[in-house]
Amino acid sequence: MQPWKKKKSLMRAPKITAVFEPMEREVLGDLTATVSEAIIKRAQSAPKDELAEMLDMPTGHTEAPDDPSLARLFPDFEMPGDEEYEGDASLLRSLHENDIARAKLENLQVIGSALGPTGGVEVTINEQEAQAFVAGLNDLRLFVAAGDVADNNLMSDRDSLVEWLAFCQDSLLQVLICLLYTSPSPRDLSTS
Repeated sequence: MQPWKKKKSLMRAPKITAVFEPMEREVLGDLTATVSEAIIKRAQSAPKDELAEMLDMPTGHTEAPDDPSLARLFPDFEMPGDEEYEGDASLLRSLHENDIARAKLENLQVIGSALGPTGGVEVTINEQEAQAFVAGLNDLRLFVAAGDVADNNLMSDRDSLVEWLAFCQDSLLQVLICLLYTSPSPRDLSTS
């Protein structure tokens, strides 16, 4: 992959582009689909609470996932050693896990949309999409690092995949930081 770059424009907001190798694009697309499916399956397996549904309250799982990859995406709300109150962690998970899953799926959808259905190797995104792309890459990296994706025929060397995802994420973060420090502030725009 060629590192992410800022594409300048005089009249429009800058775009961010990268060029992937065809195999990299395929691996990223397959991995995005695999992680999305795992998150959807987790959300759909949540127990139903009729009273909560009648009151339009969110409900979800009360226990952390057994799968280590999903456990990295949906960790406990408490740190080991924190003072424990009976049921607090379960209640927090029940109330918030579905919202967290929805946000993760939205970020992964940005990656899938940016890659496109035709399998193009050049990806162009705006700044807002880049922020979601970074978050999605982080989830992909966590998922791969905690589990065994070799069973899914995505890539035989998990460490190399994690390093490549980290490079892709870091490269995009560098461009976002550059945009942050080179974008005119609202005060600068009002004086011109």
